[in-house]
Amino acid sequence: MLAPHVSVHDGQDTLHLSVEAPGQPVSIALWRNLGGFPRGAPYRSVGVEPLLGRVFDRTAAHDGDTAVVPASGEVTWRLTITANRRS
Repeated sequence: MLAPHVSVHDGQDTLHLSVEAPGQPVSIALWRNLGGFPRGAPYRSVGVEPLLGRVFDRTAAHDGDTAVVPASGEVTWRLTITANRRS
């Protein structure tokens, strides 16, 4: 799933994620293992991959889909994660 903001709901629990990088396109790749891997000893996990850009592969990018490093050579970004539990 690619988006600058995403929420994952799991029963009573919700995980909210957002990524910001001023002047840059951003996305979040979210990987969920809901107990189906590995065979014989499955576990549950969430992988979060903040991305500068909107695509995994630059060859699939359109104008504005990739990050551009300014002359300073620096890009700053922030990932915010919030967890909530409904009662």
